[in-house]
Formats: sequence, C-alpha cells, structure tokens
Amino acid sequence: MSLKGKRVLVTGATGFLGSRLAEILADEEEAIVTGMGRNLDKVDYLRDKGITLMKADLLNYDELRKAVSDHDIVFHSAASLDGDHKTGQKINVDATKTLVELSGEAGVSRFIHVSTVGVYDMPQTGAIDESYPLAVNHPSMYARTKARAENVVREMAAKQNMEYAIIRPSMIYGPGHGVWTELMYKLILKGDPVYIGDGSTNYLPVYIDDVAQALILSATSTDASGEAYNISHEVTNWKTFMGHYAEIAGKETKGIPLFVARLMAWANKIPGITTPIDQGFVEMMNSTNTFPTVKAEQQLGWKPRVSLCEGLRRTTDWIRKELVTG
Repeated sequence: MSLKGKRVLVTGATGFLGSRLAEILADEEEAIVTGMGRNLDKVDYLRDKGITLMKADLLNYDELRKAVSDHDIVFHSAASLDGDHKTGQKINVDATKTLVELSGEAGVSRFIHVSTVGVYDMPQTGAIDESYPLAVNHPSMYARTKARAENVVREMAAKQNMEYAIIRPSMIYGPGHGVWTELMYKLILKGDPVYIGDGSTNYLPVYIDDVAQALILSATSTDASGEAYNISHEVTNWKTFMGHYAEIAGKETKGIPLFVARLMAWANKIPGITTPIDQGFVEMMNSTNTFPTVKAEQQLGWKPRVSLCEGLRRTTDWIRKELVTG
C-alpha cells in the first residue's frame, strides 16, 4: 500500500522523531500530513513542505477529536519522557486510550504507536525479542506507562475494529533536538556523567530516519496489523558512542559508579525525593541486552539504511552547526 495522497496525522510533530517523520511522509511518501503539537513555532519550517500544523493538547478531548477527524492513518509519537508518575499515566496511557478510541470512531484505518524497547520485563543480558512480557508494573514511570499504553492500544483498537501496529525503537539519534543527541552533548559539555560505571555496557543506537522508515512500513504492510516490532541497529558501548560527542565538546566522558546510581534510583521511593536516575535508567545503562530485528526484517522488509559511521557523521555535523558556539 502506498501513502501517496493518504491523509495522515502525526502526534508529537513538534518533537524529535515526530517532526522528522512528518517531513519524510510529506517529502518522500507524498502523503497529506497534519502535524499535531503544542509549541508549533518550533517546527514552523514544516509548513514550507506543505504540512498542516494543528495546535492540540493530548489531554483535551475536543481537540483530539478534531485532530483525528478525516484522517486515514494516525502515527502516535507524542509521549511524556520524564516527570511524575501521575502525569506520565495521564499522557502516556489515558490520552493514548482516548486517541485510539477517537481514531476508531473517526474511521481511521490504522493506528501506528511509537513505543520503546524499554517496555520489556527482561533480564540484564540476552537477546530480547518481541515475545518477552511487558513490564506493566515497572518502577520507572516511562517503562511502565509505555508498557501499559501498548495494552491500551491493543484493547481499544480491538473494540473499534481498527488495525494497529507498534514500533519499539532503541536509542534514537540523529540531527535534531533529541535526548540521545542534544541532551547527551549538553550533559557532556557541562561535565555531567552520561553512563554508569566504565561505559562498557551495550549502547544500541538507531538512526532517526531508519525509525521513520519502520513506522511507514508498519503503516503500509498487510502483515503488520496487530504486530509489534523491535527497531534497533548496531551494537556499541556507551563510552565509545558518547566519545564522539565528547570530542566535539572538548571534554572527557564521565560515568557514575553503579552503586551510586542504584542508591539514587532507590531514593526515588522516598516521598519528597526525586533524583535524575530511576530504575529504568539503571537497567538500561547497565545492560548487555540486544533487541533482534528479525521480525521487522521478515514481515516489514525493514533494514537499516544508515550505518552507525554515517549516522554519527550526520549527527556530529549537525551538533557543530547548531550547538557549538564560539
């Protein structure tokens, strides 16, 4: 199936992945794209590509209903990445439930949900495929609410008799204002730690355009309906990957001792105490897991197009141009 001429909605279009997805949908797929978000000034350039920008809040029922109206496909990339548990539940779970329900009522043919490999209830080492159970009671807000959101998508899509697919990317990097690009560079620039221990555990980057391609394939493939897919690429380690950013910053990468990280994560259980490291971060940064993409390759025909070497070249070029001052 082609997306040419299809009316598609991208939630989170002001964000890192959503904005790039909207751009590719318009430029390469020739879809009729509406980008939904709150701070539309951040992506005003998308209007030049023929993309309609719509201001809407995930927690506003009437705005969501208006947003999904007259669309064939919805790509749901908006999410709360951090913050308190109550906010995460409202945005990542409750709002997703409402969005799927309204999409079905509006006649949307397929709902594409952006999740994360962090949803699995998994050990700290091994190849984690899509058959692993979801960590719906994980102590980390993001992992728990994204796992619960997947269940909500399945439940509500079934009630609405609407097709859906779920994409679970690993660490998405590339040009732009993403966690694994801008935030990591700025932390290194400030001299803050960006990994646990000596940085030798697995870092699993996947280039942003390759994730967008997986989302597009999941919207067009007849085999994708009702399925979830890992999307990851080359395996490196935290110190090596962050070293590319450190070179630009003129800094050394730093790690935080594992026992300190675990104490910080545990401290979040104490009322009134909030630390920047939770259990999810500890697991992610102290893991030697991999997330095979065999299912995506076989069912979607997906293969990463951008090597780690090329992706880092594009990313570091962007950092030098947009973030390096003086």
